Amino acid sequence: MKNKFNIQISLILVLLIASVTINSNLSAQSLFGIKICIDPGHGGHDPANDRYIPETGFWESDGNFSKALFLRDILEDLGAVVILTRLGNDDSDDISLSARRAVANSNGVDYFHSIHSNGFNGQSNYTLMLFNGTDGSPTWAQAKQMGAIMSPQIKNAHRTTAHYNRGDVSFLGFNLGVLNGTSMPATLSEGSFHDYIPESWRLRNDVYKKHEAWAIARSFMDYFNAGDFTSGEIAGILRDPLENVPYYYISSLGDAKRPLNQIQVTLEPGNIQFEGDDFNNGFFLFDELSPGEYTVYFNVDDYAFDSVAVNVLANSTVFADKNLPLDQSLSAPSIIDFYPGLGSPGISLSDDIELLFDIRMNKASVENAITITPGVDSTLSWPWAYKNKKLIINPIENLLPGTVYEVKISTDAESIFGVPLAEEFSFNFTTRSNLTILSAYPDFNSIEISPTVEIRLEFDAPIFQQSLAGNIGLFDGDNNELLVNVDISSFQRGEIIFEPKDPLNINTAYQIRLLSGITDTEGLTLGQDYFIDFVTEAEGYTNGTILDDMESIGTWQEPEQSTTSVGIVEGETNFTIVSSRNVLGDKSGRLTYTFNSTGGICRVNNTSPIAIGTNAASNFGIWVFGDLSYNEIEYWFVDAGSNNVEVLIDTLDWTGWKMKFLPIGDIPGSGEKQFHSFVINQTENGNLTGELFFDGVQSDVVTDIGENGNTIVTDYKLFQNYPNPFNPSTVIKYSLLEAGLVNIKIYDILGNEIATLLNGEKNAGSHSIEFNAANYASGVYFYKISSGSFVSVKKMMLLK
Repeated sequence: MKNKFNIQISLILVLLIASVTINSNLSAQSLFGIKICIDPGHGGHDPANDRYIPETGFWESDGNFSKALFLRDILEDLGAVVILTRLGNDDSDDISLSARRAVANSNGVDYFHSIHSNGFNGQSNYTLMLFNGTDGSPTWAQAKQMGAIMSPQIKNAHRTTAHYNRGDVSFLGFNLGVLNGTSMPATLSEGSFHDYIPESWRLRNDVYKKHEAWAIARSFMDYFNAGDFTSGEIAGILRDPLENVPYYYISSLGDAKRPLNQIQVTLEPGNIQFEGDDFNNGFFLFDELSPGEYTVYFNVDDYAFDSVAVNVLANSTVFADKNLPLDQSLSAPSIIDFYPGLGSPGISLSDDIELLFDIRMNKASVENAITITPGVDSTLSWPWAYKNKKLIINPIENLLPGTVYEVKISTDAESIFGVPLAEEFSFNFTTRSNLTILSAYPDFNSIEISPTVEIRLEFDAPIFQQSLAGNIGLFDGDNNELLVNVDISSFQRGEIIFEPKDPLNINTAYQIRLLSGITDTEGLTLGQDYFIDFVTEAEGYTNGTILDDMESIGTWQEPEQSTTSVGIVEGETNFTIVSSRNVLGDKSGRLTYTFNSTGGICRVNNTSPIAIGTNAASNFGIWVFGDLSYNEIEYWFVDAGSNNVEVLIDTLDWTGWKMKFLPIGDIPGSGEKQFHSFVINQTENGNLTGELFFDGVQSDVVTDIGENGNTIVTDYKLFQNYPNPFNPSTVIKYSLLEAGLVNIKIYDILGNEIATLLNGEKNAGSHSIEFNAANYASGVYFYKISSGSFVSVKKMMLLK
């Protein structure tokens, strides 16, 4: 019995010792069993309430969310249960103050903390803690206690000017909605001032925000008597001691000197690497370090290699700021880039002249070493971001038109170390002499132009609006000037965009007239008259059975909702129903899209596919207002076997409404087809952005060909080939009013005859012939029909 009793006593002692050891470790560094709600203030990117700083690109909502994520990870590693009031930073995540408070209350947390940064007049940078109530009568005494702990912690981490712990009513005169009515102690921190530009740049640095998260985590450890962190941090800022920042700074914070970008910092022992950003803060951080001696090495381009020894202490940060001296170079400086380029023609009269050196320059020596012939009165500036390596020469008045200018930089130009250029440097350029038209749609002698064409003329400079009266117009064959609607906003972009007020007649010639008096904003004229002739499309269409009139969004989805859409920019790509353009009814579907790179696909999907019928001779079509983007448009169908069928319809090489159709019998797949998507495929030469309109999804589209192949012939006509683009074969249809000799030939883009498809007698009526281009290269071709006095030419594209 005695041995058994001794064994029991020993076992109890072991368990007690183990229990004490476990509890000791937890209390030394543990928040096990503690539930904390963290509120990242604001949410989304609304400049009205999400605190945007345009000078630095900082959003408070981003900063708050980033700090909260860092803090969550630290606290969870300590065993705490952490609940965030928002899990994203879209506009939809910006929930109300009462909803944030309700998250904390409904989860029965032990503490609620809201993270913010402050703003006022750009000249303050202190730390502020707020709790509900007055200074002397807090709603929660524990909240005031936490404020007294956290405010110096954040102040020390960010090295702000001061720290304050105040009741919201005493400081603001009212209760903060997010703190008012919590079921637990609650505080709000304004860690620093995001409108103080040096601090705003620092808040762009992720590890700077992480450093604040460590300060808040220490506060929770202190508040819950959870012990101290056994690790510490090394932080610091690298600066240029010779150059001041160009914005307001607080001298006592050491913010006068320029922080360095793209810093490289190495910590030994351990060979821990840190690479800085481009956000003008120079800040670095090494965290979770065991206490002891370390050496920090600094390596930044153009600056001398340097180092500093530091001693890390547990539960604190040691700062290792450094002003790095320049890496003195005795090499002769060189001009590595300049504008305008050597011998450049057509330079704008208002353009600056720019010089970029490979090393910092003595500004006065460079300015005195420059001569420009003919002489140019100008102002000189050295952009701060280029560290005295870039000089901009800004002419006070416009340069002379059609003039050759020569720029020389003598060997009197010296680097900051007194080393001159090795040899004189010079270049020349020629200014513009007249306004130049770069492109036109329709182009000269174009055919098959939409009667609702949007005419687009692009020039090499912005257009002076007042010069257009009497110098531009759209005319019909009887020399009548037609009324047009003009996009006035296009002038500043160097474009003239307009469209006829009323649709043009089909198969009719028109002329755009541009007279020499059109002037740009630099006072240069077009110098000569241009007359652009074009002919509208020959075919007319009668709408068939309308399957979707595009008067409502129905079950059409946004492009970003489709997993097939790739490479599109969200927020700049959408599908909506609008009333600005239409063919049928009052509205149409508008697709605006932006691709972010190459190989983009923009799909607008209908979750309720539209049955299009089974009549193989019937035409399925949609009215499409083209955007001249040179991307491709496809229609997607699903067949009876649930297979997706993708059909290339055309290249978007037009503007205005065009009926884009195909015979139902030409759609691959089995059984009845259902239409479900129109898709824009980005091409190699296609635009990154575009805007299309869709109207009147329909079957039984009627052209000049009747059902079942019966001919409705009222005139001679050559139709557009189908498919187009094609590979390798396409079908050319034509109609003859009378029987006679028919000749059909193919020509390349240079006008060379390459094939004769037909040279023989044909009866009156409708006919077709196939052209197989398997032995020809990709490109634009023309096909020409001659029969009696009837001659017609159309364009087609072979795309292999």
